[in-house]
Amino acid sequence: MGLFDKKFCDICGEKISLLGNRKLEDGNMCKDCAHKISPFMTDRRRTTIAEMKEHLAYREENKAKLSAFRPTQTFGEGKKVYIDSAAGNFVVSSNSPGNWDKENPDVMPLSSVTQCVMDIDEDRDEIFTTDSQGNRISYNPKRYKFTYDFNMKIVVSNRWFDEITFRLNTFDVEGMGTMQYHNYEMMGNQIRAALTGAPMMQQGFVQQPQQGFMQQPQQGFVQQPQQGFMQQPQQGFVQQPQQGFVQQPQQGFMQQPQQGFVQQPQQGFVQQPQQGFVQQPQQGFVQQPQGAAQWFCQNCGTPNTTNFCQNCGSPRQG
Repeated sequence: MGLFDKKFCDICGEKISLLGNRKLEDGNMCKDCAHKISPFMTDRRRTTIAEMKEHLAYREENKAKLSAFRPTQTFGEGKKVYIDSAAGNFVVSSNSPGNWDKENPDVMPLSSVTQCVMDIDEDRDEIFTTDSQGNRISYNPKRYKFTYDFNMKIVVSNRWFDEITFRLNTFDVEGMGTMQYHNYEMMGNQIRAALTGAPMMQQGFVQQPQQGFMQQPQQGFVQQPQQGFMQQPQQGFVQQPQQGFVQQPQQGFMQQPQQGFVQQPQQGFVQQPQQGFVQQPQQGFVQQPQGAAQWFCQNCGTPNTTNFCQNCGSPRQG
């Protein structure tokens, strides 16, 4: 058969136009029949004529399922995920439900989903400036503009295709951690949870562990480990370990270890170790330190440390 010989579609039998041939593994099909193929089918050239006829019969049956499809949840912007919770089915389409006639998107059971993941692609473009002569030069150090694309991949158990891939965002998302970045991240998380039944991941993860955090481990903190603290470990403290203290370890103290003391270890003392004493270790003694030289009374033999005998009152001799 020559290159310019007439070809006929092995599916419908119609004549194939000069540029309208679509190759099958063992035959040809016209572009009109090819338009009926599922948008998620990617191996047409490896499909036989018999398999293609089965596939197109499946596509006709899909129209009936589509007419009964009632979406209760919708996710996405460009290409959307529609879920019929009552029937347990979902559809992925770029069109709204009222415009599905020509597209005929595949109606698939939620139970056919084996995996759903989101990949975030980063693109980096250098930012340039100009010198005094108007020449385009790099910054020192170099500066870059980062943009992101959010790509969904839904892996399904289906005879005619095994995965559905699409992009969530219709325009480049600029900057990690922006509100736009956060919204698409949340959208992908919602699709994953709706299709697989997996629990929602914590919202707002943009290189942060929890929602509303910006380089801090917990919500409402600014470089502090707990809420309401400003560079202190506990609430209400200013460079002190406990509440109400100012450079002291306990409440009500001013550079002293216990309450009511001023540079003394116990209450009521002023530079003395015990209460009621003024530079003396024991009560009733004046200017005599504890442990002074001992002498024995020559009258009664009593040992003393003062100038007079404690027993008979005799004065110290020698």
